[in-house]
Amino acid sequence: MHRFRLRPIESGGAFFTECPAHVLLGISPWNGRYKTAYIEELVGWACSRFPQVDIMIPGYEAAHTLVAAGRSPDSAVKRAKRSVNQLRNPAERALRHAGVSDPAGHVHAWTRLLSNAPYASRLAEVHRAYRHDPAVRAACRETARAALAHAGCVDPSEAALDRAVSYPLAELPLTLHSPVIFGVPSSLFLYHREMELLRPFLTGTAHTLRPSTGQGYAIVEPIGAER
Repeated sequence: MHRFRLRPIESGGAFFTECPAHVLLGISPWNGRYKTAYIEELVGWACSRFPQVDIMIPGYEAAHTLVAAGRSPDSAVKRAKRSVNQLRNPAERALRHAGVSDPAGHVHAWTRLLSNAPYASRLAEVHRAYRHDPAVRAACRETARAALAHAGCVDPSEAALDRAVSYPLAELPLTLHSPVIFGVPSSLFLYHREMELLRPFLTGTAHTLRPSTGQGYAIVEPIGAER
C-alpha cells in the first residue's frame, strides 16, 4: 500500500500550494508505473486529501502518436483504446470507492472534452500560440519527439512530428487552465515527474500563454521514492 507526498516542480515554486480547491491528476498510458493497483491507491489518496478530484487521461491523440511511430491506423486505434481503458477503469473504480458521485464524469479524455466550451476555447488559443510563438512550438515538438522515441521512433520525420504534436497540444489547455475549465478557484495539476512541456509557461519564455490565475503544479510520488 503506497502513501504519497507532494513537492514543487522545478521553476514552479510560485505555482505550488498544499491546499488547492481542486486537483487534476494526470495518468499516462504505456508507463509501467500506472498499474491497476497503483492507480487505485493514487486516486484513493487524492480523494482523501483534496476536496475535489478529476483525472486526466489521453484521448484519440494517443493513436496519432502510434501512427506517427509507424503503426497502422487500425492497430494504433485498438492499442490506444485498450491502453486508455486500462487507465479509465481503475480510476473510476477508485472514485466510486471513495464515494464520488458520477465517477465517469470525473475521468476526462481530451477528445471528449471538445464538448466543454472552456476547454475548446483554450485549445484554440493553444493552437494559435503553437503557430505564432516559437517557444510554444519548440516545447510541443520536443514533447512529441520524446513520445515518439518512447514508442520506438528515435529519428522522426517532420511529418511524424506534425502528427504526434496533437498529443501535447490537447494536453496544454488542461495543464494551463484547469480553474477555468473546471470552474474552481484553484487547481493543482499533479504528475509523477517534471514536465518539460510546462517549462516555457512557468518561466515566461512563452510570450503568448501563461497559466491561469489559481493554476498550480506539483509532483506526486510515493513516500520513500528516490528523487
